[in-house]
Amino acid sequence: MPEQSLTVRQVDASEYADALTELEDVLEPSVSFLQAPMYGRLQEHSDKTVVYFIAYGTDKHTVACGIAIRYTAPWGMNFLYCPYGPVAISWSSELTAALRHFFKPIARRLQCAFVRLDHISAAHTDTTIVPITDRLARTASLQPRAEWLLDISKLEDELWMGFHKHARYNIRLAERAQADVKFFTPAQAPLDDFFRLMKTTADRDGFSIFDRSYYKAYLQAMTPADGFMIICYIDGTPAAAGLFVTHDAQAHYVFAGSSDDYRKIAPAYSVIWSAIKKSRERGCLIFNFGGVTEAVKGQKLIGVSGFKRRFGGSQVDHPNPGDLVYDRPRYVLFKLYKYLVSK
Repeated sequence: MPEQSLTVRQVDASEYADALTELEDVLEPSVSFLQAPMYGRLQEHSDKTVVYFIAYGTDKHTVACGIAIRYTAPWGMNFLYCPYGPVAISWSSELTAALRHFFKPIARRLQCAFVRLDHISAAHTDTTIVPITDRLARTASLQPRAEWLLDISKLEDELWMGFHKHARYNIRLAERAQADVKFFTPAQAPLDDFFRLMKTTADRDGFSIFDRSYYKAYLQAMTPADGFMIICYIDGTPAAAGLFVTHDAQAHYVFAGSSDDYRKIAPAYSVIWSAIKKSRERGCLIFNFGGVTEAVKGQKLIGVSGFKRRFGGSQVDHPNPGDLVYDRPRYVLFKLYKYLVSK
């Protein structure tokens, strides 16, 4: 194997944080919090194996870094996943080769069939990376392929007028109901109230959530600088809540829930508007609502995606991930499993 001018090395969380800061100073757009040290701490609190790594050239300047998390699947089909990562100044065949060489012994040690890279430039093609089809990306990607982003660097009045009229109406409705919006640091956040609202929403809308211990670990992994929780109270009762993470001038709408008792008032809109204003105070320029469906049926504002779109903004599409495969038989079995469960 020819000598490489790029070196990839496993590091601890502290050295990784320094390398990420170095890249964030030169990269646009913002780096996702899923590649931030806080997210690594969360995964460690959830008993997952986390690999922090940096790539640098002969001049020792960092050119890429990332967090890879070990996930398990049935029948030993384990894999490492870099959510919206690695973070790189630019992609090249040389970087791909260096990452492939770096992960080979780690994949063997952790019994992983492949490593999924989730932030490859759409312009970069490399035959050593197995591309993921659109169908498989929808079923085997742990992060959404499309997110909804709002530029919050505008004047507050301009932001307000960019909201759909229904969003403005519901915010005013909560004000008339004398809704009390409270902010909490992660350590102060009332987990039981938050989890109760999330479970109510999941039962109402028919989706699954993590157990309480996961959200406890999430809050424990966050420092005050990492984000905040908002709960909107009506008549002294928790009516809606949201957990928000801030990183690299971007605020992320991570988890939310609402009560069945105040749906006509729709306090979730007040939670978002309050979060936007708080994020602006923290110096954020972008508010990331998270995943949305690729299209809204009939172009009507319906469902969760419709709720997010009512605040204005635009959709950002992510290229499908690519895989570094180390155990092809188990990799083929993993893809077959994902295709079958998606039917």
